[in-house]
Amino acid sequence: MYTLLRNFHLALGLFSAVFLLAYALSAAQMAYPLYRPQSTEVVTVIHVSRELEPSPRALAQWLMDRHDLRGDVTDITTTPRGHSLTIVRPGTTHQVAFDSRDRAAHVTTSTTNAIGMLNRIHHVGGVRHEYWAANAWGWFLLTVSVCLLALAVSGVLMWFQRHRERRMGLVVLVAGLAWGLGLLILIRTA
Repeated sequence: MYTLLRNFHLALGLFSAVFLLAYALSAAQMAYPLYRPQSTEVVTVIHVSRELEPSPRALAQWLMDRHDLRGDVTDITTTPRGHSLTIVRPGTTHQVAFDSRDRAAHVTTSTTNAIGMLNRIHHVGGVRHEYWAANAWGWFLLTVSVCLLALAVSGVLMWFQRHRERRMGLVVLVAGLAWGLGLLILIRTA
């Protein structure tokens, strides 16, 4: 039983380590910005067909379907000349300004390097995005969260199977739980 539990514990730790290292690297980059994200910008003009409904969501969907702009639609604003919106995904931002008079969408695409993308995925959460990769990332994060809980439980079980000194294991368990919950409460209330 101990060998099976140890292998399970090891597999959970190895799977979670990749994601935890990505978060640690991006957190260190944000706290100590030795390497700043570098971005490049490209401006293109896309002529919009007359058949398309001039609403911002319809334009965004048309741009995603026909011109391969992928991401979540944000920052929709209506102007007297048309409207503007942003299509964003980690590492790439498309700022779209649509002029209804000449039916042209001016798209400014900003792409960042790997550091910038890592910085952006640090902030992605949830599974209700329009962009499928952001949803996949959210599901991976949920899986890693469950794996970390299972890692803790399996570690405590292995401790109690290997060591006769139960008090020390209980002290470590309570101290770790108090520390983690305390940090969680401080982060959420700050």
